Amino acid sequence: MELGKVILRLEKARRELLNTDPGDKEKLLAVSRKMDRLIVEYYRAKHGPETTRPAAGR
Repeated sequence: MELGKVILRLEKARRELLNTDPGDKEKLLAVSRKMDRLIVEYYRAKHGPETTRPAAGR
């Protein structure tokens, strides 16, 4: 996916996280997980898939 599109999706999710009611723990967790996936997608788009492999032995 194109880097610009990933950034836009990440910003949309960030706004969603900021607008989520702090008392709604399930919604906060869902949006947080979505942001985690988008951050990984961002790094893959920016640096390629070889930079996001888990480190062995760490």
